[in-house]
Amino acid sequence: MAHLPHSIELHDSTLASVLVKENTAIVQLRPAYIHRSGKGWTQDADILIGDAQVDLAGAELPADLANGRVESEGGPYHNLLELPMKAPGPVSLTLELMFSEQVIRVSGNGAEVVLRGEPTYVEEVSL
Repeated sequence: MAHLPHSIELHDSTLASVLVKENTAIVQLRPAYIHRSGKGWTQDADILIGDAQVDLAGAELPADLANGRVESEGGPYHNLLELPMKAPGPVSLTLELMFSEQVIRVSGNGAEVVLRGEPTYVEEVSL
C-alpha cells in the first residue's frame, strides 16, 4: 500500500466556483480528493489567494479538474498540494478543466488551503 503525503490531488477534485471577496480569491473545491495515510478521502476545500487577479476564460462551473499547478516561492506544486499548505509571496494557480480543456488562472500574493467540514472515506490508494 502506498503512503502518499497528506495532500489534495487536483486531478480528482471538482472546481465548484471561484469567488473574489475583498481582493481575495476563494477557489472552492467541492469536493477535493485528499490522500491521507494511504487512503483516499473527499472533503470540501478552499484555496485562498490574496491580492487576486482572476481569469476564468468563460468557464462553466462546476467542472472536474484534469490537472493543476501552483507556482510559489516555496516551489512548484504539480497536481498535489501538500497539506497544510500556506505559501507566502507571489503565487500563480493554473487549473485545467476536464473535457472542455479550458484553463483558469488565479495569481496574487500568498496562498492557503482551508479544509471545510468532515472528510469522507473513499478508497485505499495504491501505486
